[in-house]
Amino acid sequence: MRHETPPPPGPPPAVEHVGYDDVRQLRVAWHREDFPDSDPAAYLVQARGVAMARAVQVLAVREAGVPVAFAQLERHGDAAEITQVYVAPQWRGAGRGTAMTRAAIAAAGDVQDLWIVADDEDRPKELYARLGFRAAWWSTELLRPPAT
Repeated sequence: MRHETPPPPGPPPAVEHVGYDDVRQLRVAWHREDFPDSDPAAYLVQARGVAMARAVQVLAVREAGVPVAFAQLERHGDAAEITQVYVAPQWRGAGRGTAMTRAAIAAAGDVQDLWIVADDEDRPKELYARLGFRAAWWSTELLRPPAT
């Protein structure tokens, strides 16, 4: 989805810039939601390398000093992509996903193109549409997990 219009007014998010590895536990939790029987270590190493090559910015919301939600923004030239928005399950439903996405949009600044990927049948697609993203194209991806 391509960002085309500013998000509607909303409360300022209590979001902070953090180091890439500060949200590692959230990255592991997200991976395990989709692949509960898979060790995420190799994937996380590879994903970190790609993110570091793309001028990554990581934003997080903390509760009692512990990150409970994060967003990741990666840049390439005059474009940027919000590559990840994740809220730990026990912290969902209170606007943290919206806050994370708003903060990532703001952190992108005045890039020419800002993108985010959303599954066509998934709830975040509607959140992203409310925040000014519009579907630009559809793709189909197939995943073949390694044999265990």
